[in-house]
Formats: sequence, C-alpha cells, structure tokens
Amino acid sequence: MGQGTIYLMIAEVMFILSGWAIHIGSKRILGISEYGTFGIILSLLTLYRIFLATGVNRAVSRYISIDPLRASLIKRQALKLQITLGVGFCVVVWLVAPLLARIWHDDSFIGYIRLTGFFLPVFGIYSVYRGTLNGFTLFGREARVSIIYSLLKVALVFILIFLFISWWGRGLYGAVSGYLAAIIGATILARALCPTMDSSERGVAFPITRIFRFAFPVVLFSFIISLIQHLDLYFVRAMVKENPGLATGYYTCAQQFARIPYMLLYALSLTIFPNIAAGTASGDKDEIVAGMISKALRGGLLLVLPIAALIGGGARPLIGWVYGADSLAGGGALQFLIFGQTLLALLMVLATIIMAQGRPWISFLIVIGTLLLDALLNYLLIPIYSINGAAIATTLSAGAGMVCAGLVVYRRFNALLPLLSTIKIVFASTIVFIFVSLIQPEGWIIPPVYLILIVVYILLLFLAREIDKTDWQMLQSLLKKNTKP
Repeated sequence: MGQGTIYLMIAEVMFILSGWAIHIGSKRILGISEYGTFGIILSLLTLYRIFLATGVNRAVSRYISIDPLRASLIKRQALKLQITLGVGFCVVVWLVAPLLARIWHDDSFIGYIRLTGFFLPVFGIYSVYRGTLNGFTLFGREARVSIIYSLLKVALVFILIFLFISWWGRGLYGAVSGYLAAIIGATILARALCPTMDSSERGVAFPITRIFRFAFPVVLFSFIISLIQHLDLYFVRAMVKENPGLATGYYTCAQQFARIPYMLLYALSLTIFPNIAAGTASGDKDEIVAGMISKALRGGLLLVLPIAALIGGGARPLIGWVYGADSLAGGGALQFLIFGQTLLALLMVLATIIMAQGRPWISFLIVIGTLLLDALLNYLLIPIYSINGAAIATTLSAGAGMVCAGLVVYRRFNALLPLLSTIKIVFASTIVFIFVSLIQPEGWIIPPVYLILIVVYILLLFLAREIDKTDWQMLQSLLKKNTKP
C-alpha cells in the first residue's frame, strides 16, 4: 500500500503541476476576468469526473479486489452502466446550461457548458478502466495513465487555445476541447494497460444491480464532496455584486493553491480503499486494519500540514509571484482556504475508510451535512467578507465534517490519528507557519526559504522523536524499484 501510494502521489503531483501550468498560462493569455470564467468551467469538468469516475470506479475496484476471478464480468457490466449514465447526463447538461448561465449572469456560459457535456460518457468509460487497474493493485500502471493524461492535457489545451484564438477569437472553446481530447487519449491508454482477464465465465452474469447499489451512494458522496470544493466559487460568482468576474478570478487563483493538500491525500484514498475493503471482507482482525488506518492518517498529516502552513503563511507573495501582481487580492482568501481544503482532504480520507467497510451511506450523510452547512455559511459570510467569507465558510464546514467522520471511524476501529503524533506534527507545522508569516519571502526567494523551512520542520520532528530510523528505512523501501511483475 505504501509503494502504491508513492506511485499515485507522483501522479497526483504531475496532475497538480499540469493544472498549475494550465491555470498560470491561461490566466496570462485570457486575462483575470475570463480566467475566472475558465475556473468555473474547469470546476464543472471536475464535478463530472468525480461524479462518473469515482462511484463506479470504487465499486469496480472493491469487487475486483475481493473476487479477481470475476474481473472480466465486473468490468463489462460497469461499462454498460457508465455509458448509459454518461449519455443521459450529457443530455441533462445541455438542458440546464441556460439556467446556469442566468445564475452566473453571463449568456456566454451556455456554449461552454454544453461543450463540457461531451466529457461525461468518456469520463465514465475511463473510470472503469482505472478502477480495474486499482482493483488489481496495479498502482504503477494506474499512475502511468494519470501522468500521461496530465502531459496530454497541458499540450493539447495550449495548442487548441492558440488555434481557436487565431481562427475564431474564442480561446475558451479551445481550452475545453483540449481537455476533451486529452481524456479520450487517456481512456485509450488505460484500456490498453488493463490485464488480459479470463472470459471463461462469459455466460455467468455479474449482477449490475450489485455495482449500482454500492456505487450509487458513493457517486452521491463523491459528487457532494467535490461540490463542497467548488461551491464557494459558485457563490462568489453569484453573490459578489461589484466586479463578479474579477472576484471569481481572484478566488480561482486561491483555489488552485488550496487544492494541493487535497490532491496529495486523494492518492492515499486510492490505495487505502482496496486494502481496507479486502481486509474487512476477509475477516482480518480489527487490530490489523486499525494499525493500517493509524499509519496512513499519520503519514498523510506528516505530508500535507507543513505544505498548508507554508502556503497559508506566505499566501499573498506566493500568489503574486506565480500569477502576477494583479492577482494579489486572492491572497487573503488563500490564507483561510488552504486550511479548509486540508480539513476537507482529511474528511475525504476518513469517509473513504468508512466506504471501504461497506457503509457508503454513512459517508454520504456526513458530506451532505457538510455541504448544507457550507451553503449556509457562504450565504451568510460572503455579503460581509466577500471572497474571504467564502474561504472561511469552507474551512468551518470542512472542519465540522472531518470531526464527524473521525468519530465514526474511531467508534468502529478504536483507532485514528495517534494523539501524541498529532500534537508534534501540528506544533512543528505551526512553527513553520509563524516563520514564513514573519519572513514573507517574495519572488525567487520563495523556493529556497520554503526548502529551508521544510528542513526545519523535519529537524523539529526528529528532535521530538516523531521521525526515527524506522521511518527513513520505510521511505527508502518505498522508493526502491518494485521488482514484482
């Protein structure tokens, strides 16, 4: 599981870097206001991907990990379900596009939103093949697919932006088309990398209802938790009265940085899911599964909390350095949002553990409560604090949801983050946050200062005996080349 997490974290880092390249480049090409529109379109693509690429993906991964001999049958039924859902929701997107355009006060959204509808059936197929790789614990192949998708996305988006600008003067259509072409290429690759499976049981049907019963609440969970990630942006566009385009652009800049902890811990959720599912299904002792949970959560917190501290403490100069001086207004929101997205990432991992036990409805109820609280807080705080109010709303609601999910996991396994480890990690990260807040590095001074503070963080944990030789030995073993076929 640890080595698989390393593979997928590398893939997620590539995904993040590709997203940065697209966001930074498109902002400079399109301008801050049109970039805000692009941010909303990308958020819709993320919702589509999460909606169709997570629910059935989790079901395929779970059932293949439990019963790999029936993998061919599971995959076939999942493809039927995804194609049907993808085409159906594509029609829905076309119908609701005018309504969304009215909510966001811009008729140009209609064409963009309708073009994004074509992603839905492709995302659905892509998710089945990635779920198959995940279920067989072929994390290296799964990471390869994700990395190539990230590279294709960057190349095709910018090529088509320039082509569409030169032909029709509409760069946003080129950007959306680049995303569509990239996911088609990634789907073809994922299918090619799936292992050849025994089809001797061709006449024995795997009940599609079994996939649907498990996937339906997972789909709802995944869609809602992704909606929590983007709901604040939608509220900003709809509720900020003065220059909503600029406000949306500023908040999109902040969101791009704030999602880093979430994307890193998403890799952990991918690898912990099949292992928890297999452990609980095979009747492993709770102590074994509990140990796996504690180590995974500790490792995740060790990784993301200092990153959040660095970004939050130096938010304004960091945004100005990457996006330009005209984006500095997003720094205030980022100071809050980075911690809100970190809490949301931990909520996602905890809810994934609950789903892996076969209790997806519990996860769904937790995140729907978080969503409703987030909507209420956005409605109340944005008129008072503008985009900073949106960031505060996300932080408060994600924190409440994380506490609820943590209580459920603790009650079931009597295990969570080790208390002493949590105190040490939070203390070391707080020191990092204070230092970067006082220094406020700017420009090219940012990377070396951040690197020095990461070293300080590691030394503090080493002195506190939170990191020892065992951790280094485990890290070295994870980074070694996997010799298994």
